[in-house]
Amino acid sequence: MAAAMVCGAARAQDDIQMTPYAGAAKWESDREQRLAWFREARFGLLLHLGLYSGAAGHWPPDQQNVRQDERQHPEWLRNWAAIPDAEYQRLLKPLFQPAPGCTDEWAQLARDAGMRYAILSAKSEEGYTLFNSADTATNISPPGRDLFGEFVASLRKQQLMPGVYYSLVDWHHSDPKTYPQYVKQHFRELATGYGPLGILWADGSTATAEGARWGTKSLLETWREYQPASVIDNRFWSGLENPNGDFMTPEDYVLPAAIDGRMFEVRSTMNDHLGYAGENVRWKTPREILLLLSEIASKGGNLLLGIGPDAKGRIPAGASANLRATGEWLKTHGEAIYGTTGTPFLAPVFNGRCTVGHRDGAYILYCHLHEWPTAGMISLDGLSTRCVSAVLMGKEPLNLEVNNVSWPTIRLPQSPPDKDNPLPIIAARLEREPVIDPIPYPLQGVDRTVTLNAAQAILVPGPGTKTPLRLEREHIGFWSQKADSVWFPVIMKNPGKFRVVLDIAVARPCGGEIEVRILDQVLRLKIGPTGESWDTFREVEAGEVKLTQTGLHAIHIRPIQIEGYGLMNLRTVRLLPIDDGE
Repeated sequence: MAAAMVCGAARAQDDIQMTPYAGAAKWESDREQRLAWFREARFGLLLHLGLYSGAAGHWPPDQQNVRQDERQHPEWLRNWAAIPDAEYQRLLKPLFQPAPGCTDEWAQLARDAGMRYAILSAKSEEGYTLFNSADTATNISPPGRDLFGEFVASLRKQQLMPGVYYSLVDWHHSDPKTYPQYVKQHFRELATGYGPLGILWADGSTATAEGARWGTKSLLETWREYQPASVIDNRFWSGLENPNGDFMTPEDYVLPAAIDGRMFEVRSTMNDHLGYAGENVRWKTPREILLLLSEIASKGGNLLLGIGPDAKGRIPAGASANLRATGEWLKTHGEAIYGTTGTPFLAPVFNGRCTVGHRDGAYILYCHLHEWPTAGMISLDGLSTRCVSAVLMGKEPLNLEVNNVSWPTIRLPQSPPDKDNPLPIIAARLEREPVIDPIPYPLQGVDRTVTLNAAQAILVPGPGTKTPLRLEREHIGFWSQKADSVWFPVIMKNPGKFRVVLDIAVARPCGGEIEVRILDQVLRLKIGPTGESWDTFREVEAGEVKLTQTGLHAIHIRPIQIEGYGLMNLRTVRLLPIDDGE
């Protein structure tokens, strides 16, 4: 009986550690207060550094060959190359020589890029520490230095919020029985040795190692005692969208829509890896960074952009240049990002996104133009709030004509005045807080285009389907049954001739043939692989249709044939108008 009671108590304790804060007191009560600065910040930097940085994604390390090895993540080098710990240390410790002042350069870059906070990997999966732990066997800061302490001091000089990344996975520590206490010692050292830390970013949980496996309740109690104002991520538990902690952490994807108002931070990278992988790699361009930041901000989230310095602490020049160019844009357009709330629309009727700001007592609707409107105007269909004025933001702001006859329309030049602007923004000043009339279906744009994203589709699984298609991130996926189909409703205001374009991804050896039907018009399209993986998207044209009526239409897509184990991932369907002369 006593043994059964002990086992029951242990199970109850484990269950508690799967709750939002693992049973640790006080975190829930002041969650919104702690998140306030984080919601305003919108943009942060993650620096991933360790012994692996000296190998640049190669084993054994080859200082003459610094091309990126795209097969594996550089920061996971010790694991995928199956390197004994002694050999790992022997070859990589001599190469790990972060230069004095490198953290000042990181902080300056983060500030120049328009970031409001930065996080450093105090311990990554390899198990070595950039902070000076009492367990000196893991410390890898150069003699007489504490790299994490230097990082925190550098950020504070730039008035940026410092945060700590800590991998719960550890390939150096070999005793699972003592590991929770070992981690708790690290947490106490980090929480007490460096002043206020704005973010605790744990990482590494899986379905078989989460919650009680790390002693999460004790860890969060320790952190709360010394760092009560920190925000904490949800990766003490498995699943990037699990509801625990203060914010969700989708990785390299953006949620289709905000989930119940929960805060989220998208962790992405400058070059597909967190660790240093050499200089000769493809970095995200300023436009790619800004489109991603726009998408995330429109849904009320933050972007954490990761990059790996080399073993001397240098950030690659190409990445630095693109980040600084991003910061130049934010100097003139940052009010459309920082401190905003997400879009009031289900989906805007122009190709772009929206955010809302409250500035000097007025509500501003920021329209992010991912493409310049071909009709020379945008219509804010569904916005019942009067638009007082509108300005095209930039170094030389341009006043725009506004019409409030029905829903507000804003007239633009036929082409962008600044062709070098990676993301034009319209700041529309509203009479009061934006109010949206409910529109049950997507609307055709004022430029006659139609853009329908996956979240706007009606999914129709076939009868008896065991694994039906479903909405995955920003696309419709798991399409493996011929009986499954999708409908896209749309209200057409200006009929005519249109090209039907689908944005799809198909992995080898999959694909097949589909039917696209609009009213009595039927198009058939054979689709083949777009790449090796299911996230290589490209646009394919299904054909042309001629629509003669206004009002509600529906686009129906169904498989005719499926090859391999899946049909396609479908991200968007577009109707592009054809001029009469074409």
